[in-house]
Amino acid sequence: MAESSPPSAAGKSDAELEETLDRMLTRLALCDDSKLQALLSKLLPFAISSLSSPSSAVRNKVLEILNHVNKRVKHQPEIGLPLSDLWRIYTEANVVSIVKNFCISYIEMAFERTDVKEKEMMAPILAANVSKLPHQHQEIVLRIAAKVIGECHSTGVSAQVAASYRALNNSQDKEGFIEFCLHNILYQRSYQGGGSSPGLSIAQANRITGKQQLTNDTLLKRKLGILNVVEALELTPEVVYPLYLAASADCLEAVARRGDVLLTKKASHVNLKDPSLIKRLFLLFNGMDHENESITEY
Repeated sequence: MAESSPPSAAGKSDAELEETLDRMLTRLALCDDSKLQALLSKLLPFAISSLSSPSSAVRNKVLEILNHVNKRVKHQPEIGLPLSDLWRIYTEANVVSIVKNFCISYIEMAFERTDVKEKEMMAPILAANVSKLPHQHQEIVLRIAAKVIGECHSTGVSAQVAASYRALNNSQDKEGFIEFCLHNILYQRSYQGGGSSPGLSIAQANRITGKQQLTNDTLLKRKLGILNVVEALELTPEVVYPLYLAASADCLEAVARRGDVLLTKKASHVNLKDPSLIKRLFLLFNGMDHENESITEY
């Protein structure tokens, strides 16, 4: 994380912005790799914020800076990016779409480079705002959260992190998160080179993977992590029953065992006459036919 707040682009004229960005580009070009992370903690948020300028000269200067940043950090995963500052900019009021788009791209990159503790604490913060995001950004944020859950929580969830996930108070945020967790549990690797996992549409399966192929080991850790996080959420049996039921039938033995235990332990008193649960089970049985169905809708 940055040690202090980065400079702000607000209140500067286009000419001042261009001049400041030009100086930053020079500093960036002359900066040693050993000092690059410290420079980026202030430069990157300022540059991305400057994309809100209507001046094409300013935007072109920003793109020149970002192109240089990408080349410098692409093959150096040890160089961190200012995750919390980028998220702060993304969530500010009245942020223009181009700033949001670049922020989310670098937030995704930052998660690949940050330490485990920051990942654990930031992932639920992102998930807590998911229903307010543009649809494409919802998918990115939820994939980030699922990846962190697999990397950090396959063997358990700390009390601090569990409390952060329980802070998902907004019903749409919680429903979107739980549904995405269910889709991750339902997802199975295809060995035939086509089709989708039982219970998922092709579009929903693609939301899980993004542009990456998931290995069996990644899927195992992710599904176990999801089961641990969902257990920590302390939800009603009617909400978790479909997820635990799907897990208990998973082809990965460790996931099936854990799902069966949770189904017995946490959902044995489920009300099978609950209308919402009946609808979820009906969808689980029949699969998804709507390719563009929102993640926040059942």
